[in-house]
Amino acid sequence: MRVINLNGYIDEEVWYGDEITPDILHDQLFAEGEDHSLPVRIILNSYGGSCNAAVRMFDDVRAYPGDVHIIVSGTAASAATVLAMAADRLEMTPGSMWMIHDPSVFAFGNEHDLNDAIRMLKACKESILNVYARRCHKNREDVAAMMTDTTWMDSHRAHTEGFVDGIVDMGSGIINAAYDRTVVLKDAQAKVSLWIERSRRRIERCDKDTDELAAVAVVSIPATDAAADLPEATDSATESSSEEPVTQPVEPGVPVAQLHKRLELIKPRH
Repeated sequence: MRVINLNGYIDEEVWYGDEITPDILHDQLFAEGEDHSLPVRIILNSYGGSCNAAVRMFDDVRAYPGDVHIIVSGTAASAATVLAMAADRLEMTPGSMWMIHDPSVFAFGNEHDLNDAIRMLKACKESILNVYARRCHKNREDVAAMMTDTTWMDSHRAHTEGFVDGIVDMGSGIINAAYDRTVVLKDAQAKVSLWIERSRRRIERCDKDTDELAAVAVVSIPATDAAADLPEATDSATESSSEEPVTQPVEPGVPVAQLHKRLELIKPRH
């Protein structure tokens, strides 16, 4: 049986070096030269991240022809629980933690924009509930309430509540004893909070980059266009353009920051 280790925050791209992405999982899961009809075991430790990336990873795991056995060794929090639900069999080591919560999004704009964000969050939560329902047969309203409360569970409770299929017997030889971690709740919560802070800083950086790009586009208007709008400045603009090459305006397209604001869906409610 092949073993794949997934350890890190879930994201669309690698930013800090400790992310796991859909492409990384795909390349390992569907590695060339491997018999994809054979079972695979995934050892998962993740404090969450992008819900969009987690759904893509969920779909890839479900598309794998062989059986997929996922063992949570450490923590499966937030978006990582969405990925974990794709397993044919899902287990946790005795000292591991499981956390579910409501999706969130970094949003800004007018009333229409914010209402759109609310509708998107509601749709996202319903999609997550659909994923949980594959394995957990608790009442949907009860699971929704657990998400709203930001619920942390040890392996025993996660099993009792129906989110995982079992707890790994560390004496069975199924998994190396090196994976038998005991998670401290406050440390796991701090790791989840770190993801939120890093996402916020990244979005702020994208906002700044977008503003700088817009400023370049304004400053770099060709002299001929400026002259059409400001006839009195024609002579000086023409003189300046003869000394220095004119930079064509930059088309910023869709601001990257806006895309990330809609993709960074998971963080705890306070």
